[in-house]
Amino acid sequence: PLIICFHGSGETCSPSWDALARILTSEPHFLRVLLYERGPQNPKPPQATAELRRFLRREMLGGPYILVAHSYGGAFARLFLENEDRKVAGMVLVETGQESALDATIEERQYERRFLGMRPLSVVRGNSFLHLSKQVRKAETKAEVEDNTDREGAREIELKKMLETWKAVDEAMKKKQLGFVAPNGVKRYVHIPDCGHHVVRDRPNVVAAEVAWVLENL
Repeated sequence: PLIICFHGSGETCSPSWDALARILTSEPHFLRVLLYERGPQNPKPPQATAELRRFLRREMLGGPYILVAHSYGGAFARLFLENEDRKVAGMVLVETGQESALDATIEERQYERRFLGMRPLSVVRGNSFLHLSKQVRKAETKAEVEDNTDREGAREIELKKMLETWKAVDEAMKKKQLGFVAPNGVKRYVHIPDCGHHVVRDRPNVVAAEVAWVLENL
C-alpha cells in the first residue's frame, strides 16, 4: 500500500512528519510514503483533494492507500476517501475530529453509512490541553505553599472545572470518529495523555505502530 499523509493547518509535512516517514520507509516496514504538501495557497479540501487525485493518476501511484491525517488534515483525508473509496484500505486519524472544513452534509452522510465499513481505523488522541493542565497544576502547587486569596482560589477552581469539561468534549469528539467503521468492524482508540496536539511530530513511533496495526488488519 501507499501511505498518504495529510498535514494539519498552518504547517507542512516537513519537518513535522520527517521522523514518521523515516520509520515507515525503513526496516521492518519498508513502506511507500507520500507526504502530501498542500502548498502556500492553502486550498480548501475540494481543490486540494482534486489536485492530489490528479497527481496520483499522473504519477501512476495506484492503490491501495492507507490515509494518515493530523488535525485539520482529517477533512482532506475524509474528502479523499469520499472520492476514492474503493482504493482506500484503512485510516489512521491523529488528533482529528475538531476540523469544520468538511461540508456538513458529507460529514453526516459518512457517519450514517459508516463509510469505512469493515476497513481498519485507528483514532489517536493526544492531550491538546497539556500545557494548560501543567499551568493548573503549577498554580495548585503554589497555592499549597503560599497564602492564597479567596478570589485566586476560586479562579483556579473554575479553570480546573473548565479544563475537565473541555477534556470530556474533546474525548467524545475523537471517539465519535470510531463511528466511521461498522459496529463489528476493526477499530481502536489510542490515548496519549502525556503528549500534546502534535502527536505526529512528537511521538512518531506511536503513529507508525498504528499504521502497522492497520496493515495487520487488512
